[in-house]
Amino acid sequence: MTRAIGTVRSSDFNVQGQSIRVSSGRGSTMTPARGLGAVMVADLETAIANAKAIHRVDRITAAHERLADRAA
Repeated sequence: MTRAIGTVRSSDFNVQGQSIRVSSGRGSTMTPARGLGAVMVADLETAIANAKAIHRVDRITAAHERLADRAA
């Protein structure tokens, strides 16, 4: 079983308890999204179709590689 590392300081205490709300226009996210999920794509349907096509090719390639490994 792992144990927590560190110590609890008096400044770590939440005096407001459960009355704290996470808001500021971000819903339940404490930190704003960065990177891939930061901005919605302009044409979602095309992005989904492209991703499905890429995933299909990747699955077919992986299956061919597995068959080649069995034959060797």
